[in-house]
Amino acid sequence: MQDANNTLSARALALAEEVSTAPEAMRIKMEAQLNEVRRQLKEAQEDIDAMRNTEQSQRIALLDELNSMQMDNTKLRAQLRAAQRK
Repeated sequence: MQDANNTLSARALALAEEVSTAPEAMRIKMEAQLNEVRRQLKEAQEDIDAMRNTEQSQRIALLDELNSMQMDNTKLRAQLRAAQRK
């Protein structure tokens, strides 16, 4: 995804440079292409942000589950020690 983002950014910059030096008809065509590339870039960036948010949510859920299991493990060890003392 990051590679696609970088490619789209480079393409947008190249098109922007071409637009500044092109005749009017070409400039209009290239502006349309530039707008499309910018839209694609924005979409790719939104996808990246969504994936990062999903990954962060998953990490938080896994850490919560790990914490819960560690607490359960601690309680079970305490119960086992208590049972062994009797």
